[in-house]
Amino acid sequence: MKKITGIFIIILGLIMINASMAFAASGASIFNSDGCIACHTIDGNGGSVGPNLSHVGSKRSLSWIKTQITDPSAHFASGSSVTINGKSYMAIMPGHKNMQASELTVLASYLESLK
Repeated sequence: MKKITGIFIIILGLIMINASMAFAASGASIFNSDGCIACHTIDGNGGSVGPNLSHVGSKRSLSWIKTQITDPSAHFASGSSVTINGKSYMAIMPGHKNMQASELTVLASYLESLK
């Protein structure tokens, strides 16, 4: 019985690893298809307008990342802004308030995994 339990645990672990890899791949796909990569860098790939997100998961929580995606101005200090061509913005990044909850979770989880 212990042998069967051990095999089951190994198989379950492999399934979890594959599911995690698929989840990360889905998050990376959303990151690319939604245009995040145009401004943000991950592991040397992408734009340089926004912050480098290569290790964002080691600094920020899942909740913080989700809020940043949907409401980028939420984490700016009161009174701070960015000026581009004479116009002041609280955040350059567009908020993705209409992103489906499932996509938001996948994208934020992917970013949180970047340690």
